[in-house]
Amino acid sequence: MIPSRRAAGPGRWLTGALTRAFVPAPAAVALALVAGWPYFSSHPLAAAVTLLSCGAFAAAGGLLTTAAPSRASGVLLLVAALAWAVNWSASWDRGVWPLVSAFAQATFYLAVGLSVLIYPAGRLTATVDRAWALQALVILWGGQVAICTTSRPEWSGFRPGTLWLTVSARRAVFHEVLQVMTVAYALLAASLALALLLRLPRMGRLDRALAVPVMVAIAFVGISAAITEQSVMEDVIRLPELLHVYVLQGAFSLAVPAALLATALRSRFRELAAAARTLHLTDYPSVERVQSALRDVLHDPTLQVWFWIPPQNVYADDAGRPLDLDAGVPQDSTAAGRWRRTVDRADGPPLAVVDCDARLQAHASLVEAALVAAGRALETAQLQAVVQAQLEQVRSAQERLVRAEAAERERLARDLHDGAQQRLLALGVNLGILENTVHDAALRPRLRECRLELLECLGDLRALARGIHPAVLVQEGIAAAIEPVAERLGIRVHLHATRRRFSRDVESTMYFALCEALSNVVKHAQATEIRINVTDDTTHVTGVVHDDGTGGACTSPGGGLAGINDRVGALRGRIELSSPLGAGTTVKVVLPCA
Repeated sequence: MIPSRRAAGPGRWLTGALTRAFVPAPAAVALALVAGWPYFSSHPLAAAVTLLSCGAFAAAGGLLTTAAPSRASGVLLLVAALAWAVNWSASWDRGVWPLVSAFAQATFYLAVGLSVLIYPAGRLTATVDRAWALQALVILWGGQVAICTTSRPEWSGFRPGTLWLTVSARRAVFHEVLQVMTVAYALLAASLALALLLRLPRMGRLDRALAVPVMVAIAFVGISAAITEQSVMEDVIRLPELLHVYVLQGAFSLAVPAALLATALRSRFRELAAAARTLHLTDYPSVERVQSALRDVLHDPTLQVWFWIPPQNVYADDAGRPLDLDAGVPQDSTAAGRWRRTVDRADGPPLAVVDCDARLQAHASLVEAALVAAGRALETAQLQAVVQAQLEQVRSAQERLVRAEAAERERLARDLHDGAQQRLLALGVNLGILENTVHDAALRPRLRECRLELLECLGDLRALARGIHPAVLVQEGIAAAIEPVAERLGIRVHLHATRRRFSRDVESTMYFALCEALSNVVKHAQATEIRINVTDDTTHVTGVVHDDGTGGACTSPGGGLAGINDRVGALRGRIELSSPLGAGTTVKVVLPCA
């Protein structure tokens, strides 16, 4: 159902979205301030950077949770904001907090990486994405376990006696673990970049516009994190140096929420622009204009709008042809990479089905905004679609009549050939035998006269059969059938015709159209030369008759060319006539091959 314009307005969305976006931000900022207070109290600049980072991640996460496709990314960003705030609990340097800080930092990078990897679809869509998620979990959490179990807290800058996971603290082993983890972190960043690059070809245009800025941001954060983390991968480090690195990483990581906030706001304002643009493009609504406007606004050249035709209880395409669709198409059905979005009138009856790329389902709110704006235009276009469907019924009936006429012509010609002609021919043979065997001199001339009269009648009957439907047309096609016609014209003819065979009704219609055009040349054109060309391509067969006569031909009602035009039009073909006075006439007949 098309929602009301008031319900879809920007003010209501902005109020709810901004509330959900900025409610988590103060909570994350407060948590970070408490967690890092021992350090922030004497480092106000570091405090400002960290609080801004936590608030930005929380705000971006809250904003993304307002839309269904990006909700999972938003939740992960909220987790990242809380993890980065808890990460600063290392500044208390006592009890369990240094250990909590170590795993909070790993959780932060894991959540940020996953949030970007699933954005904007809201899920891991490829094997390489799932492989990275597993790899990140092993390296970030498993690596932190390896570091903690092979070291003492004071080696990581914390005071002795804090809770740690020490199992076997040996300098040599700890040094090797740090070297391995340095390489692993670099590989993790590189594999994330590769996974993001591999996603680009699979994305639609709208997804790519949203994802590319975020990909650039995460690439920047990944590289900066790998570089800064390497500076603290030493056997012994002091706590102030470690916290200084945290400040740098927090500053660099601001690129991710900034990119996400920018793309989220851009997508929301795109909805408003889409509505305004759709209204502008459908000022003069028609079936074609509404479909073209939705294709343009949603950047999907494959989009189709199928309108509900109440008199026939079917959906029809933009040409009015009925489609084999169930009247109860599910609201959000997807199949073979397509998404069918049903649109109903406010009072309940179906209006249309929008068939588009399945990737647009991730931008359902944008599609909804476009459909709301196009609501009145869709209703108007449906009325035109009903009229087109009724005209299509008439055209289909005409086409069936033409096909039936072609079949009946062929049957009648075959019956004449196999029935009356054969019987008359046999009678002529018998009369010839009787003429040769009779001895009565007075009777023999009468028999000869009857036989000759019979042969003339047989010739007339053959001509009638050829006029109804030439046998050679059925056996060998248009080229072979038109050749004897051209030879009987008494005018010089240049003939070039394809030997390709077509359906019975197409060949019959093309043949009689060419014959009628040639007949008009003989009767009216006063021509000395005729050119006949019959060509074909993958979809159409084209016949052209050109003469060098007086010109001035027209398709006036009741004329031969008007009759051709009706028959050709019934098969969804067309006739083009060019006949300037004194410059000859060109008749072009185009028919679909099917």
